[in-house]
Amino acid sequence: MYNNLDLLPFYAILRSIPNKLLGVIAMLSAILMLLVMPYTDLSRSRGIQFRPLSKIAFYVFIANFFILMVLGAKHVESPYIEFGQISTVIYFSHFLIIVPLISLIENSLMELSVHSTDKLIKIAGSNSL
Repeated sequence: MYNNLDLLPFYAILRSIPNKLLGVIAMLSAILMLLVMPYTDLSRSRGIQFRPLSKIAFYVFIANFFILMVLGAKHVESPYIEFGQISTVIYFSHFLIIVPLISLIENSLMELSVHSTDKLIKIAGSNSL
């Protein structure tokens, strides 16, 4: 049996945009944005078990997804429309801004760690002679 809860976040995105055509485009692009995710992640390591900033961003995304799911089931009234618009902006900014930015930050932190480790190894090697 088909569960209606699956598409509620995308329905909330559809309702958060006043223009019908732009709402449909936003809903379809929100679904297709999940397919673009492997290309927006610019990190050198693919798992997030050793990337704490990515973990935090992922949990914020999951919480926002559940908020969109709840908002999709609510009536079209004043506070729910504004919360839906804010959550829609967070949803799209996660894929287009937050994930690439965090990937670049974690890549640079990883490079700093590798370079400092190499310097420590060189210093330890020169002191042992």
